[in-house]
Amino acid sequence: MSSEELERLVSEGAVVRAPVDRAAASRDLESAAAHLVSVEKRAAHDPAGAFALAYEAFRKVVVAHMRATGFRVKSRGGAHYQTGRYARAALDGLGIDEHLRVFEDLRRLRNRSAYEAVPVDERDALDAVTHARAVVEAVQKELGI
Repeated sequence: MSSEELERLVSEGAVVRAPVDRAAASRDLESAAAHLVSVEKRAAHDPAGAFALAYEAFRKVVVAHMRATGFRVKSRGGAHYQTGRYARAALDGLGIDEHLRVFEDLRRLRNRSAYEAVPVDERDALDAVTHARAVVEAVQKELGI
């Protein structure tokens, strides 16, 4: 974990300290894993919905890590962007840097799909699953959940 970057996020007010809640973290991890299974089943016939669900799984696993370590993103505009910043700072060193870098690309594509009707295809959804699954597995291992 890059404590300097994490402290920078706290000092900026992007991330705030919160009570540790491992039970909620565990539920979020289970939910994220279930989302990924659903995405694989629906990607061919509903790629946009599957992609949105894969993105949500990725976001949830990062939130699970926050809950387990006593942080949360401050409620304000740009919360998903700050979630990505937290992921890169807090999950640094878990061997998933490539997957963490992709979060921002997925966030942008999700926004463009939702707000600008930019199409996503089955490959986009399945690629998102690959990245999210790697993060789910790393966080489960790190947290022992």
